[in-house]
Amino acid sequence: MLCAGGAVVDLKIRFTAPAVAGTSNPGTGSASLGGVARNVAENLAALGVPVSLLSAVGDDAPGQALILAAQRCGIATDHVAVLPGEVTAQYVALLEPDGGLSVGAAAMAVLDRITTGHLQAAWPGQGWVFCDGNLSPPVLALALDQGRREARPVAFDAVSTHKVLRLPRDLSGLSLLSCNRAEARAWLGRHGLPTDGDDKTLATALRAAGAGAVLLTRGPAGLVVASEGVLAEVPAVPASPIDVTGAGDALMAGTLAALIGGADLVTAARAGAERAARTVESELSVLPAS
Repeated sequence: MLCAGGAVVDLKIRFTAPAVAGTSNPGTGSASLGGVARNVAENLAALGVPVSLLSAVGDDAPGQALILAAQRCGIATDHVAVLPGEVTAQYVALLEPDGGLSVGAAAMAVLDRITTGHLQAAWPGQGWVFCDGNLSPPVLALALDQGRREARPVAFDAVSTHKVLRLPRDLSGLSLLSCNRAEARAWLGRHGLPTDGDDKTLATALRAAGAGAVLLTRGPAGLVVASEGVLAEVPAVPASPIDVTGAGDALMAGTLAALIGGADLVTAARAGAERAARTVESELSVLPAS
């Protein structure tokens, strides 16, 4: 399976007292490796699915760290482009003492350097292709076009209300779309489609736009699953969260791994929900292989 999109270095700094603007504030920090495509790939590798990563990093220490860590997890990195003069994608989160976000900063311009040529070179001979919203509109359009022409299953994770807008108006060629309510409404509104109604209505509208199947995620409320002849609610698995980072990536990877194993979509979504619940109960963003 190919996972295409973001590979990011995350830095979290939590203030030990309420932040004061305009001066230095004491805090504690932690660094980790992230990015939706990279996290999904690591989850899949931990679940025993052969996987390769398509992304772009700078010719710098964080980029090398991302590549080496992926290789240690069993992810093939032949299609991770190392670009001289670029800075590896980074996300910095400044957190209040209670864990709430004070300010976040994303420096991810290097991911815009992933081209249609990179995707064509990495396109696998068989199996699923997963794309995240960090890819540019031309790259996503090519992925859906090849999915249509080859009857190849292509999955997509929206990432954000801004990045979901990179999807084209015609979603045919997209076998599985994962997004939340706000992302669904953002995409539908951009293309002049109705944005009212409940979650089942939104999922149905996305299918009418061409998506083969939809996972409409709702956090602790679970998700709505829509596909041909199926419109169902899948409850979240009860959990005692420690850190919700990586939950959506775990949901997508668990669902994809189950689909690859032959499960139907509802059963696969339940497997994804189970992995998401186990992830939020861990301090790790990606669970290791069991």
